[in-house]
Amino acid sequence: MLGNVRNAELTTPQGLRYIVQQHFETQLLQSCAAKCKERDMLLILDDETTKIISSALGMYKLMESRIYLVELISKKRAPYRQSAPIYFLSPTMENVNKLIEDWTPSKSRKEPLYADSVFLYFTKAVPDEIFKKMKSCKPLISRLKAFVELNIDFLANEDRVFHFDMGQSNIFSHLVRNAALGGGPSAQEIAIAEKLVTVCASLNEYPHIRYRASSKTASSIAQIFNDKFNSFISSNDSWWYHGDSEHTEKGRGTLLVLSRQDDCLSPLVHEFTYQAIVNDLLKLEGDKITIGGGATGGGTDLKDTLLNDDDELWVELRGKHIADVLEIISSRVREIVNSNSGVVNKKGGKPLSMSQMTAALKNLPEYQEVMAKLRDHMQIAHDCMKVFTQTGLLELSGIEQTLVNGTDEEGTVGRVAEIVGRVEERLNIMNDPTGRFRLLAIFIVSQKGLKANDKDRLFEAARLGPKEIKAVRNLEKIGYPLIQGIASNSRFSSYMGNDKLVKRKVDAESELEYDDSRYVSDLKVILNDIQQKKMSFKEYPSIYPMPDEGESSGIATTGVASVRARSSRYSNKRANGTSGKTRL
Repeated sequence: MLGNVRNAELTTPQGLRYIVQQHFETQLLQSCAAKCKERDMLLILDDETTKIISSALGMYKLMESRIYLVELISKKRAPYRQSAPIYFLSPTMENVNKLIEDWTPSKSRKEPLYADSVFLYFTKAVPDEIFKKMKSCKPLISRLKAFVELNIDFLANEDRVFHFDMGQSNIFSHLVRNAALGGGPSAQEIAIAEKLVTVCASLNEYPHIRYRASSKTASSIAQIFNDKFNSFISSNDSWWYHGDSEHTEKGRGTLLVLSRQDDCLSPLVHEFTYQAIVNDLLKLEGDKITIGGGATGGGTDLKDTLLNDDDELWVELRGKHIADVLEIISSRVREIVNSNSGVVNKKGGKPLSMSQMTAALKNLPEYQEVMAKLRDHMQIAHDCMKVFTQTGLLELSGIEQTLVNGTDEEGTVGRVAEIVGRVEERLNIMNDPTGRFRLLAIFIVSQKGLKANDKDRLFEAARLGPKEIKAVRNLEKIGYPLIQGIASNSRFSSYMGNDKLVKRKVDAESELEYDDSRYVSDLKVILNDIQQKKMSFKEYPSIYPMPDEGESSGIATTGVASVRARSSRYSNKRANGTSGKTRL
């Protein structure tokens, strides 16, 4: 599950990743260092918290704080009686059992594993049964120097993006299945809501909550989040939020909970911004990518590099079209080269080849660090373009853009018969089963289903396996019919018998001036609507009436004061923390 931090953070250097880093440094590293009487400390993590802390801090920062060793709680560990342990764990019974084992004498070990100063941190609120279990371990409790619910249960990948890392292979199937069956909230919905609480707590946001009314999953997550966030506030009297009476520099944000039905095309359509094309076409492990290290990028030497916010060039380029990226990198190299003794002649404006860049690098040793970074990204960009060419993505993108927009690059509305022939021809020559599924799914979603007489020929050309067939069938479960006119929703029936493509009408424009990037995601349209206060409260209601809703409908807004008054543990302290501002 991915999320995006609200637009106000774009103008400040203190984005989400920076905020998370500060929380770790002040609440964990500095606090433990100040309280610890031992010379050294070690950090004990589980699989989830390893990813969480790695997304924000490096080993060098840990070593600066006297942490010389990082270990997994699930592994067998050697004793370090002179070192104080810092545990940063997810609050699960499995982790707590391992924690208690560390401090419980046994036949094979009479003493605890570590020194007598114990610092205990959890990603989120600890359930009562787990808390009681820990309290029963007196050797642990007697040595406890800190017990903190840190409220960081997400990956801070970027300054404006967070990730829940919940297992993308099955999370949506669980959510959709539970929504179809009805009943109470699923474990996945509860987990998402709890993780969202830690995001908002870290950002000091007490947001208005809006959700897609037609989505049972979105409605459920919104309500669970509201309940759990109110519970969090009632247990944290010192917590403040943007928009309260003492922090009025910006107003309360809005948490918008959407369904995949709100934007089904974006994950399917090929996007050619640098970050998107790298993730789509190349092999990455997290944010690590392996590139060729030879003179022209084709040598046998391999090099690992990280594509994250610590790479300033990556941050600058990742949102730009791949064609612009190639030109920018070549221009940077050319500027450096041309300003130094005429190492390379000034020639035209064409992108440099890898061999030209390598030759320039050898002649400019004082620029090796800068040039090496430019060379890495030039290699990555060239690798993307190599796959782009080999797989015929230029032609494929033209078909995709015509389908999703309903028009070609000249603005002419396409005909179904013609595009069916192009899609069938393309499917027949594609070797990648995932690619064939994507193209067929784009057709189904963008055109509100297939015509009955086109279904068999397109399915035959797509040669889908059981996994892909199941994925196509599942589109119907989120509101996209396989065959035009079969859906009970009457808005699809008007497309039956129409020989022209469905022309997409959106009140937004692409920021990229390329034919292969004409598509504007539905999500952007939704965000534009909410920023311009045009979003329907009927389709996207709020848990509590919002200022905008009250103004437009005559409803008296509940306000922060009356909402908080429902929780007696914190109502008196911050009952007047209202603000008329509403921001996304």
